[in-house]
Amino acid sequence: MQTLREEQGLPLSSLRLFVPPLRLVCAALWQVIERRDIMDYGLLEEFATTVLEIVPELMSYRERVQLLMGLRARLVLELCRCDDELCRPDTVQPHLNRMRSCISNHKGEVSDPNVEASEANFTKLIETLMEEPKERELFFQNVFPEEFGPKYDSTLQILVWEFLSRLEKLLPAPNIKQL
Repeated sequence: MQTLREEQGLPLSSLRLFVPPLRLVCAALWQVIERRDIMDYGLLEEFATTVLEIVPELMSYRERVQLLMGLRARLVLELCRCDDELCRPDTVQPHLNRMRSCISNHKGEVSDPNVEASEANFTKLIETLMEEPKERELFFQNVFPEEFGPKYDSTLQILVWEFLSRLEKLLPAPNIKQL
């Protein structure tokens, strides 16, 4: 007869002995994007920002901006779509500020006027959605499914996959001596 410990398998804490912590984080973040846990996209964006500040050559400027702004934009739209309680300036503005800093934080790189225009247009859209409930309702019925629906989610998923794959390649696999 098996003991309770044998039936449960290894405790979760022992998993870190087999898988390096950064790989566990990457796997968890992949689950976030795969399951479309949009309310956790901010965590994913913060992790990606931190990694890309340390290893900027992991992605091109354009890829970084698409990834970071894309995740944050999707989160902001979800906040606006969910309910009136979340669609308020005090809730949304920190996310818009984060998007703005995404453009300006890449030292030594020339910002792209198209990216700046895109961020400005998005900010204006969000301000309109927060101020005019009727416009918000029409936007989420007509525009959102087309502009930010499955194709947008798929593009984000590909960008996250690229980011995590490139990060994975940087992580050396330990050999027997290192273990």
